[in-house]
Order: sequence, then C-alpha cells, then structure tokens
Amino acid sequence: MDEPVAGTVPPRRPGRGTLVLQYATVAVFLLGAVHPLLAAAIGTGDWAGLADPTLERYGDPKDWALPPGPDAPWNPLLWIIAVSRVAVMVSGITVLGLAGVVAGVARIAGRGVGRGRWLALLVGTLLCAAVTVVTLTPYGAQLRTWLLD
Repeated sequence: MDEPVAGTVPPRRPGRGTLVLQYATVAVFLLGAVHPLLAAAIGTGDWAGLADPTLERYGDPKDWALPPGPDAPWNPLLWIIAVSRVAVMVSGITVLGLAGVVAGVARIAGRGVGRGRWLALLVGTLLCAAVTVVTLTPYGAQLRTWLLD
C-alpha cells in the first residue's frame, strides 16, 4: 500500500477555484441584472419589456430593489445584491466572465481533470461565455444603461 510520506502535500483536485469563479460570475449576473429586470417585469406586468428595458417602460430600477429595513447596513443579503448590481453596472461582470472563460479553457485543455469535473468546467465555461456575450451586445449596453439610471 502507498503510505503518504511525511511532509508532502496531497494532490489537489484541479478546477475547484475555476468552478467557484465561473459559477459565482453567473450568480453575480443573475442577482445584479436579471433580478431587477424580472422584478420590474412582474411589478408592471409588462413582460415584453424584458427584451427592451428602458426608463419609459419600467421606470427607475431603484423602485424594484429590495426595500432597506432597519438592519440594512448589517444585512449580508442586501450587500450581496448591491455589490452584484454594481459589478453589472460598471461592466465588472464582463471582466469576470472573460476570466471565467479563460480559466475554464485552460483547465479543460490541461490534463488530470476527471469526467464529472470536466463536464462542470465545460458548463461553467459556456455560462461565462454567455454572460460575456450578453454584456457585450447592444442589449447588454441597454440593460446597463437602465440599471445606471
């Protein structure tokens, strides 16, 4: 039997950090952009506005944000949503998406990734690519403009 040698580091499972980056990027996009958009569509009943978010159609996006309560500064959920929204508004999500794609392609091209981990990396890479493409299209620019107002 192979006994671990004292002082050696056990082998790492490749791709864990990359997976966290990829799925966190998708979660930030969903919380920062899709959440206020869906809240506005539900609140106004104008589902066609999902394809064309504007101030005329949905009004101010701050109207659809979570209402701050008495414990707002100490509420971690409010901070997570606020940071996600800022990341989308300042196009940080595009940079995170590109980083997720590059890291995913590098991990997939490398050796030593098991089949289950390989599939998770592939899905994460494709999701990050989709987030990046959406944010770089005119629709993504219009969504960011609506969120900034």
